Amino acid sequence: MTAEELQNKSKEEVMNFIRKRLSFDEGISSSMRYLESEQVDKQHKRFDMSGYESKTGQCTVWNTYVLNEFADLGIYDYTSYLFLDFYKGMPTLYLKYFHENKNLEFDEWGGYGTTEIIYKIFELTIFSDKGQRKRI
Repeated sequence: MTAEELQNKSKEEVMNFIRKRLSFDEGISSSMRYLESEQVDKQHKRFDMSGYESKTGQCTVWNTYVLNEFADLGIYDYTSYLFLDFYKGMPTLYLKYFHENKNLEFDEWGGYGTTEIIYKIFELTIFSDKGQRKRI
């Protein structure tokens, strides 16, 4: 699905798309023992919101991996940088739009889950009217 197609979907349809994109592949799902298939189907990759790491950079690497699942939609084409950070469960999104000079921080998303945070990032990027860089 493309960003243009997503713009024509309802919020719930977009949220379902996000969940499906983050779902575990069949190999991982089939190896989850002692869970009903319905329970496995509801699981998906999530941000590590703790901010605590046993190895430096571990949360950042994982959270970037999760966010990069949507790079093909162009979420990074609107920004010079886009970085998501968590501290004790509280997310902060840092971004700078490509054609603007202002550094922005969004930190009012406490209590939001992975799907909601990604939807908010869509609103700030692929669903926005901001200019984007052209890629060849």
